[in-house]
Amino acid sequence: MFQKLFKAFRAKKSPRKIILRTEGQHYNLQEVYNRVNAQYFEGKIDLRITWFGPKKSRYQRRVILGCYHRDKKLVKINRILDQPDIPDYYISFIVYHEILHHVAPPIIQRFRKRQIHHAEFKALEQKFQDYALVKEFRKASKTRWFVD
Repeated sequence: MFQKLFKAFRAKKSPRKIILRTEGQHYNLQEVYNRVNAQYFEGKIDLRITWFGPKKSRYQRRVILGCYHRDKKLVKINRILDQPDIPDYYISFIVYHEILHHVAPPIIQRFRKRQIHHAEFKALEQKFQDYALVKEFRKASKTRWFVD
């Protein structure tokens, strides 16, 4: 009986509508996404993109700069990157990195452990045109955002 009630409840619940916000103060995510998609994936990737989080970040040990939701085909970029002192190549790399999660999905290891950033993923990541600059910028900003 409980299972029937649960199924009826789940059937009535509609999925939340996702509002895409691509326009930022300094960056338009849709333009960044389109450029990265054209340059690295021949425009064949069909994902949605949006900002998330507050513009100002309170002190945190670790800041999530982006995430990918496979079931929603959605890339989310932290609004903290929408600043004039963030280089274009860096935000482009974050978008590229999140698209790679679609292109190179996690690998299931033994004992059902999922490996998200596996060898193939890391090899694709290094194909980013300004990868060396990204690494330098990350190193310089480590104390700023406490990024791992």
